[in-house]
Formats: sequence, structure tokens, C-alpha cells
Amino acid sequence: MFSLSHSSFFKSKGAFSQVLFLIVGGLILLGGLLWGWRQFFIAHARFVPAPGGILTESLVGHLSNLNPLASRTSLLDRDLHQLLFEGLLRYNPVTGQIEDALADFHISEDGKTYTLTLKKTAFFQNGDRVTVDDVLFTFETVIQDQNFENTVLRDGFEYISFDIVDERTLDFRLPERNVFFPSLLTTPILPKKAFKEALIEEITDPDYPFNKHPIGAGPFRLRNIVPNKDGSVRVFLVRNEHYYGGAPYIDQMVFYVYPSFAHMKVAPTWTTLYSHIPWLEMGDFEEQFYGSYERREYILPRFLGLFFQLDRPMMGKYKALRQALSLSIDKDKLLDKERGWNRLDSFFFFEGVESWHVTDEIKARSTLKFGGLPYNYNLEKRTEGIKGDPVQLKFVTSTAPPVYSRIAQSLVRTWEESLDIEIELEILDPPEFQDVLKTRDYDLVLFGQNFSQNFDSLSTWHSSHSKGLNLSNLTNGEVDFLISEVRFSGGQTDLFALNEKLEEIVPGVVLATSENSLLVSRELKGFTSTFGKVRSHAERFFGVEKWHFYTQRDWDWPNNKNKFVGFFRWILEKE
Repeated sequence: MFSLSHSSFFKSKGAFSQVLFLIVGGLILLGGLLWGWRQFFIAHARFVPAPGGILTESLVGHLSNLNPLASRTSLLDRDLHQLLFEGLLRYNPVTGQIEDALADFHISEDGKTYTLTLKKTAFFQNGDRVTVDDVLFTFETVIQDQNFENTVLRDGFEYISFDIVDERTLDFRLPERNVFFPSLLTTPILPKKAFKEALIEEITDPDYPFNKHPIGAGPFRLRNIVPNKDGSVRVFLVRNEHYYGGAPYIDQMVFYVYPSFAHMKVAPTWTTLYSHIPWLEMGDFEEQFYGSYERREYILPRFLGLFFQLDRPMMGKYKALRQALSLSIDKDKLLDKERGWNRLDSFFFFEGVESWHVTDEIKARSTLKFGGLPYNYNLEKRTEGIKGDPVQLKFVTSTAPPVYSRIAQSLVRTWEESLDIEIELEILDPPEFQDVLKTRDYDLVLFGQNFSQNFDSLSTWHSSHSKGLNLSNLTNGEVDFLISEVRFSGGQTDLFALNEKLEEIVPGVVLATSENSLLVSRELKGFTSTFGKVRSHAERFFGVEKWHFYTQRDWDWPNNKNKFVGFFRWILEKE
């Protein structure tokens, strides 16, 4: 029978106590080390974005065409294009520079060859790699096709040739240097296989299957679009796990799209962003959410201007007439009651060129008198020469937006009262107004110019656009030369020289640009650091992949230093 002696019992009990003591002591030491390690981590950590959350936005708009190359798109379309698609390059509104996106780029010494190398991380949202074939399809097959409807894009790539360097690299060859060309390379890339055997007219047809549910290379992909009975629409996006810049932190985006501001204003849903709010309504709308949202204001490369049609006999012949019309405009008085508009004095304000417009009615009348357009006291009218025909001008503008007609009527009153010039003002519905623009049946036109998509604002004055963007029909060799110099060098000196030449010719008068603003929830992080000098409303989403709602701690420790060595040094320092 087994038996245990008294001394053996105490020996085994002592050994057990020692083991237990070692275990407990070890656990205490381990717990202390873990606690210390956590305190060390907290002391040497920083808060970084954490994934999760749904970003919501309320806005007024409608869906028109989800193909980013289409010529006719709505504000909402362009918002979605910014999120669903990506170009080889992209514009950074914070720095104001063009930077790489799906591709890295290199410019040759002569500035005529752009070498684009697709990144190994460049994928479409369905996981397909972005290839050279997709790039050639976008620029050569579609944009350069003579039947492609988007003439702004087609003109931009008209004389560009392409050479395949290798399976990931392509050369874009320009006939002459153009510093604005990188902006054109921000054009979104389409997947070639989505348009197999499609006709050029079908590619941008809003009813084409791809354009109903597009696949791009942007930070988010379209999940579905849900129409509501009240006329509003909900658009659901989810993050693109294949995005070249890394998947966004935000899981989903939901757009609440309303048919009018009145609908949006009474909607019960509070969202992260409120945009496309009429400027005059922003104050009242902001009060409703006082303290919960931050108002962000911005301007765009667009302006309201007065253009003198230089092909018309009276306007083209008499520079004094153009000068007098300009000198008699008091911009501050003109815009005094037009809230939401900022005065402009330079057509190149977005490029940092400043001018100063002078108002001088006495000088304006004197300019007319000595410029061959005196006042005829017998006829009580201003005439060409002493016995010539009365000065009569045809002035046109559009009914939309209403501010155009208000400003036009104010200008007419000024010119008739101050300069004794007869003005025939026609305020036309948009379709009829567009017809008049095409035929150039006017002496003066009040209209807006928008360079949010066509980044080359110089085309307003180049003779090659005299039947298009050049509403003054200005054809001047020196102006064309200076434009070529600016496009070649990008130098501010050449741009200032061009501005001075235009001020000398007086082909028009820039008046104002509209203010824009949106409301951003204070819960959204990362937005304020990415919002800068945007060129379009849609560019408010620049850097959206970095926006976030949540944060978490992460190491703030040099990569070349050992954490464990640092930990024990930290403990010794504590003691």
C-alpha cells in the first residue's frame, strides 16, 4: 500500500508553493509588461483614420448621362463621374498642379512628348487591369473619331498621335508644345471591353448598357439607383477595393437627389453634405443646422462677360465705341443688388492675373466724340460722323439664369442715358439664344464662359475658335502669337502681355463670377485638408478616399528604430 511520509509531504508542498509563486510572479510581471507596453504605445502613438461609416449628401439635380465623355451632362452626372472614374492624371486643387493618377508621366525636353506609364495598381472597379488598349480606345478610337459629339475633347486631341512603348507605356506626341496638355490627360479612362462592337454614337448614348451601370477606376463604384415616388432619387455607391490609391475609409456613399431646392429644404434626412444650394438661400438654410455644419465657399474658373462682336461693321470699325461702352460700366453699382456675385476685372483671374477696371462716363463721351461718333444735336442721337447714320446696336442675352437679363437691362439703361446710344436688347430662351450665338447675329452679347471642363481659357480669344468659344470673333495675329507663347512656356510674363494686348483691343469686358458654397458636417474628418482651388463643383470630392468618420491609434515610431529597445529605455527613464 502506497504511503507518504510527513517530511515528503512538506517537501512536495514547498515545491508546489515555489512553483505557484513563480507562476503568479510571472503573471504579475507579464501583466506589468503588457500594461507598460500599452502605456508605451499610447505615449508613442497617433490617431489615424479608421474604416467604416456612410457618407450622405443632399443636393438638387437630375441624372442625364453617366458616361464621362458625353458632351451633355448634368451637375449630378459630373459629381458621379468624379467618384466612379479616374484619368491617367488628376488635378490637385490644393496645390493647383496636375499630378499622376492611374499613370506616372514624363515630359520630353522639347515638351512635345508625354510618356505615360500605367501603374501596377491601376485597376477598374471589377478587378480588371487598366491596359494600354483601354487608353488607346478612350483617346484614339473614341475621342479622335470625327463623329465624336464632344467637340471640346475632340479638338483637344485633334493632332495628337500615339506610340505604344511597351505593355504598360504609351507616348502621346504633340505637334507643338502646350503646357495645358496635362489637363487633358485628366480625361477619364473607359474600359474597352465594355463597348465591344459599339458604334461611336452608342458609346455616349445615355441608354447604352454601360452608361446605365458604368465601371470605372475611381474610388467608388455604383451599386444601384433608386427612384422615389416624390420625384427624388437615391444613388448608392460602395468603396472600390481595387482603387489605385488604396480603398477609401468610408464604406458607402448615398446621394439624396431632389428635383428642387424646396424639396430638399423640407426633407427630414440630415446628411453629411449639402451642396448645389442656391446662394441666396444658403443663409436661411445654414441657420437650420447652426453649429452642426461648416460652410465652405469657393469660386470656379467661370465668369460672366460682355463680348463685342468684331465682325459687325459698327463694333469692329470703332475701337472708341468699345472703349466707351467699357468706361461707362460701374461694376460695383451693377452688382450692388446681385448677391452671390463677385466683381472681376481680369479674364485670367483664375490664373492669378489682376487688372483694374476704370469707370469714367465723361471720358467715355469724349472718347466717342473724338473717335468718330459725335452726338448729333439735330437728331438728338449719336451718329457716325456729323451727318452719318445713328449708332444702333443689337444686344442679346439669355433668360437663364435670370441674373443675365437683369444685368443686361441695367447696362442698356446706362448706355442709353450716359452715351446716347440706341440699344436693341433681346432676351432669348436658351435654345433660341444658342442659335443666335452660332450665327453671331449680335453686336454685343452677355454670356458666361465656363472652363471647368475645357481648361484652356485662352481659346476664348484665339482665332481658331472665332466661330466657337471666341464670342467676340477676335482674329488678331499678335494675340494668337501670345497665346502660342503662353501655351509653349506657361510663363506669367507672356500671360500678362496677352492680358495687356486684350485691354488695348477691348474685345469684351469681364464683369463677375458667382460665389459657391456648401455645408459640411463637422463629424466628417479629412475634408478641410483636401478642399482648395477647385475647377468644378465635382472636384469637392478630391481626396475623398482619405475622408473618414472614425479614428484609431497607430504607432508613431521611426521605422529605423527597434520598439523593444525603446520600450525598455522608456521604462528605465520612468524609474
